[in-house]
Amino acid sequence: MDKYRWKRGCRFLVLVFGGSLLAIALTSCNFLPVTVNSVIGTYEPYNPALGNQGIPAEEVDFTVGGSPSGEIVCLVEVLNDSGQRVGSTIMTTGPQSGNAASVNESIPVDVTGNIFNGSAANAVVQCGTRAVGPTHV
Repeated sequence: MDKYRWKRGCRFLVLVFGGSLLAIALTSCNFLPVTVNSVIGTYEPYNPALGNQGIPAEEVDFTVGGSPSGEIVCLVEVLNDSGQRVGSTIMTTGPQSGNAASVNESIPVDVTGNIFNGSAANAVVQCGTRAVGPTHV
């Protein structure tokens, strides 16, 4: 995703999940540097109504730099070795104090197909901060 499209998308991110619409409004876009540390295959707890196995996922471990303050909002995408997106999620954290130079995060991302124990190159993570408190959309 080019940086201009990400900046436009930072103002208003939308994730369609199970027929419901989850909207995250970013009132202030302070982009942060991100380093993906690892992508490791895992299984989420299964839903017996869907089958008897866990849900395939890739655990994405990353570090958000730039002395973040406020709430961190990240778009996490997992790509297979062919560069096709096989999973994505939006992650938010609670308020950061701004005293730390970086914050380590880890999140499982459900993937389509089998797990593949990717490398750091198999994830794209883009993060920004927004002020904590009431926002008007």
